[in-house]
This record gives sequence, C-alpha cells and structure tokens, in this order.
Amino acid sequence: MLGNSIKYAEKAEESRQVGKIKKVLTAQATEFIPSYYAVLYYGKSFTGGLLKPEAYRKRWDREEVIKTHSFIRRKIESYFGDIPTFWFTNRHGDYEDAEGNCKKGSFHTDLFIGEVPDEAVWNPSDALSVLIHKINQSGISINIKEVEIEALKQLLLEACIREAKWVGQHPNSLKLQKVPVEEFSQTFDYGLKDITNLDDFNQVVDWENSSFYQKNLKEKN
Repeated sequence: MLGNSIKYAEKAEESRQVGKIKKVLTAQATEFIPSYYAVLYYGKSFTGGLLKPEAYRKRWDREEVIKTHSFIRRKIESYFGDIPTFWFTNRHGDYEDAEGNCKKGSFHTDLFIGEVPDEAVWNPSDALSVLIHKINQSGISINIKEVEIEALKQLLLEACIREAKWVGQHPNSLKLQKVPVEEFSQTFDYGLKDITNLDDFNQVVDWENSSFYQKNLKEKN
C-alpha cells in the first residue's frame, strides 16, 4: 500500500510539473502574439504522389522531421524577417502492421507562426520578390496593391512552407489558418496534447527551432 501511495504521489507531482511547464510555454508564446496555426502532414511526395517505402519510413524519424523544421524556419526568415515560430512533433494514432503488431504512428508537425509585418509584404525582400514571381508564373497572379493584405500574407506563408520537400504540392499536406487572439491558448494547447509526462517535452517540442526562452523555462521548472 505504501509503495502504491508513493507512486501515486510521484505521478501527481509529475502531472503538476507538466501542467506548470505547459502554462509557461503558452505564456511565452503569447508574448509574441502568434497569428497562424499550421499542421504539416508528410504522407506524400513533393508533387503529391505516393512515397517509396524507403522515403516513407523516414516519416518515423524525428531527426528527419527536425531537418524539415529547420528548412522552413530559414525560409520564413529569408522571406519575412525574424518571425517567431513554435514547432511541435506529434504523432498520428497507433496502428497495426501486417503481422498484427501495434506500431506508433508517423510524425506530423503542429506549427505556430507570429504576425507577419505589413512592411515585409509591401516592401518585399529580394527573396520574397522571387517567391511572388514564382507564384505569378504558376498561374496565380498576385498584384500586391490590389490583394487584401491579410489574405496575401497567408497565401505567401503557404507558398513558403510548401517549398519544403516533405510538404510540397498536395492540398492535404498543409493546413494553415489564422488564429484569433482570443482562441490562441486553446489552439496552442492542442499542440501540447501528446505531452503527458516530463520526458515527452524533449520528444514533442522542437527547442532548437522554436522561439521559447529556455533559460526562463528552466528557472520556473
């Protein structure tokens, strides 16, 4: 009985710590006023076709997912400037393989992106000018002076993210939406849904590419 009580107390304390850290992460992210929520799915080739088995297996490799995060983060910076981003590697649901063994699902990414300044669009960087030219060549003509600014920001962000080889052109590979300020905390919690114990933070949160104040986080833990 005593052993069970100790285990229960330890589990309860860990749960309290998990909840505390989640609140710290949400508070830090809120300081940057994240404006967009994206889900990146990695089940298709760049052109939207089926993946070869050896390529598909990489979707279970977290280090490969992190490489995609790094590529997209650098693209966002080159196009829009120093925009805060917050990255979470979550898994699809468990499944049974052909032999009936239970397997963990492949990774997908929950991404939160800060506000894109109007100035970054009205006076595009050289890199963003090239992206706009590419979009125009694809048949989707963009006239910056005529397109509503918020719709244009979202279109350009989507085009930026889709440059990643693992995202690409398939419509279902990326879901990007504007997040109202009043709905941010609830939406952000969804990105943390797979974190149930302390060890999960280093598996789910991509610290290297995210804009968290890790020093402050450690002090509050």
